[in-house]
Amino acid sequence: MSTNSPPAEICKLAFDYAADPIFLLDMSGNFIEVNQAACDHTGYSREELLQMRPGDIDDPESRALIPERFAQIKKDGQATFEAVHIHRSGRRIPVEMHIRLIERDGKSYTLNICRDISERKLKELEYQTIVQTTTDGFWIASAQDARILDANEAYCRMIGYSRDELLSMHIFDVEASESPEETAAHIQAVMASKHDFFETQHRHKQGHLIQIEASVTYSELRGGVFFVFVRDISARKRHEEELALAASVFNASSASILITDADNRIVSVNPAFTTITGYEPDEVIGRMPNMLSSGKQSKAFYHDMWLSLKSDRHWHGELWNRRKDGELYAEQLTINVIVNRDGSVHRHVAIFSDITEKKHAEDLMWRQANYDTVTNLPNRRLFLDRLDQEIRKCRRATLFLALLFIDLDYFKEINDTYGHDVGDQLLAEAARRINSCVRNSDTVARLGGDEFTVILAELTDTNKVEMVADNILDVLEQPFHINEVSMQISGSIGVALYPGDASDAGELITQADNAMYASKRRGRNCCCFHSCNLGKMNRAAGQPRARKSHIVEQ
Repeated sequence: MSTNSPPAEICKLAFDYAADPIFLLDMSGNFIEVNQAACDHTGYSREELLQMRPGDIDDPESRALIPERFAQIKKDGQATFEAVHIHRSGRRIPVEMHIRLIERDGKSYTLNICRDISERKLKELEYQTIVQTTTDGFWIASAQDARILDANEAYCRMIGYSRDELLSMHIFDVEASESPEETAAHIQAVMASKHDFFETQHRHKQGHLIQIEASVTYSELRGGVFFVFVRDISARKRHEEELALAASVFNASSASILITDADNRIVSVNPAFTTITGYEPDEVIGRMPNMLSSGKQSKAFYHDMWLSLKSDRHWHGELWNRRKDGELYAEQLTINVIVNRDGSVHRHVAIFSDITEKKHAEDLMWRQANYDTVTNLPNRRLFLDRLDQEIRKCRRATLFLALLFIDLDYFKEINDTYGHDVGDQLLAEAARRINSCVRNSDTVARLGGDEFTVILAELTDTNKVEMVADNILDVLEQPFHINEVSMQISGSIGVALYPGDASDAGELITQADNAMYASKRRGRNCCCFHSCNLGKMNRAAGQPRARKSHIVEQ
């Protein structure tokens, strides 16, 4: 024995007053000495413990491992392992056992030093609970060789590998954004900075990539390890890509897009909105869309629009608005309502295109199809439509209607003598004069050649029809001055009345046309009524006027 060995009594004091429980066993597995800490630890007295064996204070699982561990001690001379002791009260005590084989006076013993690790086990349990219940993935990797040392269930589900499979893998096996060389350099950087937060990609067991957000902490424990929390941000990345795509479409769209909040205040507009309206975003955000109103739509129009948005969450149509410079423009508009989960309004999204040129083209085409190009009066097509409409209105309201057929006397001679240009100018002036004799609600049309019609609609009586006809005859016989030439014509008028002369448009036209030819036969420059019941009118209007020279040179 070394001369520096402490006296036996000192060793005995150290044994008795040690904070950790100490058990001394013979090779048969009997307790031959215990310290006070061991008694406190188990709840048994020294005398009781010296009558017991390790299996008497172990739980069943630990007890079953005693032969295996005793064999290891005999072989290696020492062992460290964990077990569970059962206190006299029945309380379970997790322990860490440090056992060494010792020789004394030719005999072998085992010195068992026990440490209560209840607090450590509780912390480990808390750690495992946190790690295993978090929705984020978690793994531990060695800083020395990048080997994965542990992984929670969330990361296993995320990556598609089992925990056992991951424990045989390295960081390089799952990392997809970096090369092995780049990962090695990244590891060194994290070891230097102690922490890193970054985005990368991991490769799933099935081969597809997972967008990952990683938070890494480096610890020098166990030779250097990385604690890594990872979050699958694939859905977020897809959402970000969708938002980026939506933003690019929003900004690149040739259609104007205007977005309002639940109170219908503008929150966003795209560049096309500025192009179409002339307003910059800062001039409209926070304001109401009615700042663009042209005034051409009625309150009823907007009332119906909002009813549709409320019931259908959608509206589509055409309307006129006003640009910043005051110019009116037509737009084709679609409004969709975006709602919250509770059904309340979140946003209104209005998408519209400038269709002003299209509307002008449509108006031009409609006008060309329905108006005479020489006189700008309704042509035969529009005249027939108007006549049909007016007859229906008069039928509903029990009112009268007069149809006048007017033929210009001596027009052919003027047209042949002076040419079509002069003839067209005369027709245009004749149209203006006829129009001056009727109300705005009446219709003057040119059927072709030198034939005109007048619809006097919604009459309460027929007394004023002859007066209108006489006025037309008067204005037509006034001289026309065209290209420094004075010329004179007259008109022959035939009149038919609804409902006395006819009950439909076709018959009314026939009767008025017949009456006009009767005027021709009576010497022109007069008016004839078809109705036999209007004797006074017919006679008065049927009296031929004095014929006048139809061409007078200046």
